[in-house]
Amino acid sequence: MDRTAIVATMVTSILAFSSPSLAASDEELGHLGDKMSGAFKCSVYAADSHDLKEQQRLFQIGLKAARDFVEGLKSHNKHPLGELQTYMPGATTDFVVGEMYADQSKQAEDEIRSGLDHWADADARKNEAERSYRKSNCSLIQ
Repeated sequence: MDRTAIVATMVTSILAFSSPSLAASDEELGHLGDKMSGAFKCSVYAADSHDLKEQQRLFQIGLKAARDFVEGLKSHNKHPLGELQTYMPGATTDFVVGEMYADQSKQAEDEIRSGLDHWADADARKNEAERSYRKSNCSLIQ
């Protein structure tokens, strides 16, 4: 299983746990997955906006939520990490979190790029990152 497939499995897991008809622990996992995803993406927006203090704040929030999410999945009876453990036995929580961060970062960068005519224009990139930050209500993530 390649890296893309692993990340796709994790993202699918996040979406699967976001269903409103789930039990309390599943709802908590869904909330953690959403928080992780939003915080990681917003940390990229903040970094591209040259707001390093906000980037660090959001990254730390995302990191904690992601670790809790992965640990929660591992302790869940029917956790989707079983497939990951089959192909990558001994994969640590931080390794899985790193893969999730890489995926969310790429999505955020792709979103910023999609709003630009020319990626090399630093001012336009900063403005687009600031727009994405505002649109995503990143300042509200806690």
